[in-house]
Amino acid sequence: MEKWIMIVNPASASDMTEGKWIDSEKQLREAGLEVEHLLTEHAGHAIELAGEAAKKGERKFIAVGGDGTIHEVMTGLLRFADAEKVAMGEFTLAVLPYGTGNDWIRTSMVPKDLKEAGDCIIAGKTAKEDVVRLTFENGVFCMANIGGVGLDADICYNTNKLKMRGRKGGFLYKMVAPYSIFSKKRQSVEVVCDGEIVHSGKMFTIVIGNGAYRGGGLLQNESGSAWDDGKLEVSIMTGVNHFKALSQMMHVFSGDFATLPGIITRRFRKMTIKPLDDKPDRVESDGEIPGNIPLTVELTGEQINIIVP
Repeated sequence: MEKWIMIVNPASASDMTEGKWIDSEKQLREAGLEVEHLLTEHAGHAIELAGEAAKKGERKFIAVGGDGTIHEVMTGLLRFADAEKVAMGEFTLAVLPYGTGNDWIRTSMVPKDLKEAGDCIIAGKTAKEDVVRLTFENGVFCMANIGGVGLDADICYNTNKLKMRGRKGGFLYKMVAPYSIFSKKRQSVEVVCDGEIVHSGKMFTIVIGNGAYRGGGLLQNESGSAWDDGKLEVSIMTGVNHFKALSQMMHVFSGDFATLPGIITRRFRKMTIKPLDDKPDRVESDGEIPGNIPLTVELTGEQINIIVP
């Protein structure tokens, strides 16, 4: 029996994970699973830990934390797979949702209840998830669920700053949104999807989806998509004024943002976003800020195994 590597982020959910993950490990061990835990010590550490464990031959991983922890674990596995020419399909990823937003589990349907999530790992049922590569000038990352450029990234950036100051709660994303909207400077970009220029000019936000949800259950992409269908989704809000941007962003609560007049939507396999101004916008992936544009987002053509109910 292959053992499971638990990569634990003690700082997830504003430090509320620390200590509690031990109960989950005990549950898995009592069910007969072989488990080894590794604790992260700083931002980006889960990337290193996942890559090092994969190099030792480990193939089953449990991300213990929030969406950012999942992002880092999958990035570590993708970088290892790229370097060693290993198929991502060799890996199985499970999640124990100790995070705040926990948007990845909304698409996978993994229960938020930690004991029930542990029961899913014990049962061992798997599904497939398309693997998404983000390529920046400073390296490669994996988008586990969602991403964004412009306003979407600014909201995550400002939310993370509050978390670093000790603020807690899933409401933070929604709280900083109005400030982020009215402080946003609209930059010009060129967006190319599968060889077609779909937008060139001012942009307020670009929302990219493999999974469906962001910001604690908000919907900004087209409905009816799935993260194992070989397509990604993008919704682009162009350079509207700040009041219209606020009005359109309110539709994330009703789930019809992507269908609003003026919102550009596409399904694609490969997209490039390059800045046309001097100041490149931030990029967000799974609640983290891995870099700035220029950016290439593409399906690798591979799928990772994920534990589901």
